[in-house]
Amino acid sequence: MQLRNIMLNIVSDLLDQTLLKTYDICKCEKCRTDIIAYVLSRIPAKYVTTDVGAISTLVEQEKVENEAEIIRKIIEAIKTIGKYPQHEFKKGSKEDKDKAFELLLDNIYQTRGIDFRRYLARVLKRRISRRMTVNKVKSYSDYLRVLTSNPKEYDELFNVLTINVSEFFRDAKIFNTIRKTLSEVIEDKIKRGKYSIKIWSAGCASGEEPYSIAIALREIIEKEGVPFNISIIATDIDDKCLKVAKTAEYKQISLRNVNKYLLQKYFMPTHGKYRVKDEIKRLVTFYHHNLIADTHFEKVDIVFCRNVFIFFNRSLQEHLIMTFYKALKKDGYLILGAVETFLGEAKLVFNEIDLKARIYQKI
Repeated sequence: MQLRNIMLNIVSDLLDQTLLKTYDICKCEKCRTDIIAYVLSRIPAKYVTTDVGAISTLVEQEKVENEAEIIRKIIEAIKTIGKYPQHEFKKGSKEDKDKAFELLLDNIYQTRGIDFRRYLARVLKRRISRRMTVNKVKSYSDYLRVLTSNPKEYDELFNVLTINVSEFFRDAKIFNTIRKTLSEVIEDKIKRGKYSIKIWSAGCASGEEPYSIAIALREIIEKEGVPFNISIIATDIDDKCLKVAKTAEYKQISLRNVNKYLLQKYFMPTHGKYRVKDEIKRLVTFYHHNLIADTHFEKVDIVFCRNVFIFFNRSLQEHLIMTFYKALKKDGYLILGAVETFLGEAKLVFNEIDLKARIYQKI
């Protein structure tokens, strides 16, 4: 009777599932075979005879019992084989993927003036891999040739690299805390005889955030019953998103956190969407702005930069925090995203006001 190592079936199946979620790795048959061999050499074999009738049951049982450990070995194998592939690329030379990736980012900067070189590499690689798949290329060098021969591909790439997911009053519970901070700022200004507020929404995407801020401020000021000047600067690097923001028409899904009262008061149904009314639109000014390269704004009361830092590496995060520090007035506020926090020297120049809502105040 012939013996069969059922771990081969299990590793092969789990590898296929893992590769679907993996980027920046050659998925050719040679590399796939090497990954499987690597894993099998590091886990105990499980031999059964081919005439066992319940072999599928045994496979599933072994899979359940050993899945976590096998996946760990698969990830280890992918990193090892991906870094040192045993096959050669075109013209007999191995491509240095890290160098090719750097050259790709350098080309984007030199050609289009947008610097992604200080963004998190793992995020960029995952998103660039989507365009590589569409263009049926497997290396960064080949994708660079696609960009060179087809300049329109830059637009498609930027759409992927600057994916913006937003909605009105995003993270509803946290936004309630933000409302309280806005209210406190307005009350303090009124007490001091100051009747204006300037806010910067950095990385505003398609406009939901700055319009949410405008609506919240409008409601607060109506209750105070005093004339008040609201100026909201909204910036982003994505021109397509800015075009949507200026049009100010949104699908119902973006408005799921807007209650019926606010929906009727500040939005107007149009062509199956909802348009922000002019009284709110007038409070927001949109600009194309590169957080990394462009000059920062000045004398700002509050900076919103939510869910933007997650795309940047540590040094750039620290740089931007200090940029916002300079942009803010004395005692101004910086509001980050729910999963973002301060690093390094930034902790020395901002006080933590509310950790859960990521609200900080300039020292």
